Amino acid sequence: MTTLRTALVTGSTDGIGKATALALAQAGMHVIVHGRSRPRVDRAIAELTAAVPGASVDGVSFDLGSLASVRKGVAELQDKAPALHVLINNAGIFAAERVLTGDGIEATLAVNHVGHYLLTQLLTPQLEAAAPARVIVISSIAHTRGRIHFDDLSLERAFSGYAAYAQSKLANVMHALDLAERHDPARLAVYCLHPGVISTKLLREGFGPVRGASVAQGAAMPVLLATALQIEEPSGTYWSEGQVSPVAAAALEVTVRDGLRIATERMAGLG
Repeated sequence: MTTLRTALVTGSTDGIGKATALALAQAGMHVIVHGRSRPRVDRAIAELTAAVPGASVDGVSFDLGSLASVRKGVAELQDKAPALHVLINNAGIFAAERVLTGDGIEATLAVNHVGHYLLTQLLTPQLEAAAPARVIVISSIAHTRGRIHFDDLSLERAFSGYAAYAQSKLANVMHALDLAERHDPARLAVYCLHPGVISTKLLREGFGPVRGASVAQGAAMPVLLATALQIEEPSGTYWSEGQVSPVAAAALEVTVRDGLRIATERMAGLG
């Protein structure tokens, strides 16, 4: 009996994440749907199994904006996926107003970066158990306009929704590059991408009445990276709208990346 490859897609109750989960189920993977709300997770599972009869779909609910909730979710995932072949860090928010989470972290940075950083770190044993495994990080072209505000990561002094979003997306790219450097690519390969301007709730909330491409188009690259038998480009490669692209120069500043990693581990409560 062949064991199905398992993929966890964060933020997969709607948008690009849901389209990604659907395509992975159609490709024959065991898909774990993630969302903050259990009823929404259950509804997404029902829709996926209706669309793909016989699909292997499970679900987990936890809040990426709460470190305690992430840890609880990981504990549940240890039973659901003792070996995890693909982790797609897709979930993201655009917050128009500055809000701090219960952990004292600005919400955009907490959900888009810190929560995913903690999740990835805690799931590393399951990824290594499934080697060769892949981590796919959904960033944005907005990372090219981001800056890591070390003296004010929560942007208390100069908040704007776009500045917070761009900072978090730059942090995503830096995290991907760090992971790629720290792991043997034959065992854990890491890729990062900008999916394009896609018609999602985040696009509407953050950027107004902008016409975007379909969520299926946004899911195309994550699905390809999750399912391809071989990927010619090296671990750490960044794609923009399906094309290999250079990351912003800021993402390559090693001292900044080191500082962000130290600050993130402190915020995430990692030793």
